[in-house]
Amino acid sequence: MTVKHLSSRTYVIVWLLLMGLTLASYLLSLAHLGEADVVAALLIATVKTLLVLLFFMHLIEQRFTNALPMIVAALLVGLMLTMMLSDVTSRQAILQRPIPLPRPPAATPR
Repeated sequence: MTVKHLSSRTYVIVWLLLMGLTLASYLLSLAHLGEADVVAALLIATVKTLLVLLFFMHLIEQRFTNALPMIVAALLVGLMLTMMLSDVTSRQAILQRPIPLPRPPAATPR
């Protein structure tokens, strides 16, 4: 079975997109968006990762069975991120309550 490879023009376009996303992530780091900073940076990183996987690792040219390990790995990373975020958000709620401090033992008169 022969696999049709993508043209050089496609690789140049994808490379330019990667450079544009890199510039966008750099400019975003200078913008100081607060909490949205991390979300936007992770979205840009995800898009860059998908472009590299699909085009430079040639997953777009392969059968589904060859791409299946990458899909499973991405799902497992998503599961771990979801579990971590639920843990962090639940800890934040606990830390906002005041923690009672233990009392020192009462002094007994002699």
